[in-house]
Amino acid sequence: MANDALVAETLDLIVNDSENLERTMNLLTDDAVWVLEPGGIEYHGAREIRSFVRIAMAGRTDDPNHRIQITNWFANDENLCVEYGHGGVTTGSYTAAIRVRLKAESTRYWITHHIRDGKFDRVHEYINGTSWWLNLLTPVALSLLNRRVHRELAKT
Repeated sequence: MANDALVAETLDLIVNDSENLERTMNLLTDDAVWVLEPGGIEYHGAREIRSFVRIAMAGRTDDPNHRIQITNWFANDENLCVEYGHGGVTTGSYTAAIRVRLKAESTRYWITHHIRDGKFDRVHEYINGTSWWLNLLTPVALSLLNRRVHRELAKT
């Protein structure tokens, strides 16, 4: 596979350094598109994606008991797909000051990455809770996150 180094770097980032904004941004093309589901929220280009990723990272913390666990992944020359559980502790920054402890098995993520010229030019992130209340709250939290991102972008 032509993109072995990119795949290895991404998998390591997800598990061991998921809060590293610069490392994340270095994997993306300047014109990348990041799509969130549920809701179909889209961020276009490095400026929007940087704001989204930074604010999303500020919304949670990881510790040894609350972290990302990859359950499956596959790749070819054009795509990387990663399935993982994401644990963490919400900081309340875009969840109305609500702090929640999530175990890695409580929220499942699937992220498909399209590869162009050794970087990702399209990321599609699917989030699925394992309980009815997480599935109910996820679109609300993503909408609040999106509003915060766009407020920040409007200031700059």
